[in-house]
Amino acid sequence: MPQPPTRCRPPHASQPIRSSLDAIGVVSLAIHRPLEFETIGFFLDDHSRSNTITVVTGTTEPDSVLAVAECLSLAAADSPTLCGLVLATIRPDSDNDLSAMLPGDIDRWVEANSIVEAHGIELIEWFVVGRAGVDCPRELLGDPERW
Repeated sequence: MPQPPTRCRPPHASQPIRSSLDAIGVVSLAIHRPLEFETIGFFLDDHSRSNTITVVTGTTEPDSVLAVAECLSLAAADSPTLCGLVLATIRPDSDNDLSAMLPGDIDRWVEANSIVEAHGIELIEWFVVGRAGVDCPRELLGDPERW
């Protein structure tokens, strides 16, 4: 997973988000510093643009991402233009200095993908952010990028 440069510049609201680096730039706009437990989500429209970031604080449980995925995808289900969802789970106290991933994150990716898909939205990516950087459970499963 590419790590954002120190001065990552997210796309402007009128520009499309076409890569994981663009998406991390958007996440960096909303992430609390110092890091705290939260899950960040934003939708992409049919032109790969986004104009709203949702931050759910206190998502300390590993399965919290599933509830956030359900809530957000349900909210977008009736929109004719929203077609993609990007999620980022922030885990500030990861014990591993190499990754914030937890056992079961691959299964969480599969389940979140199913939840979102059931509402007619595509889960583009789920980032797991910790002190060591950014990981994507999708990569460990061997699924290709969806950009």
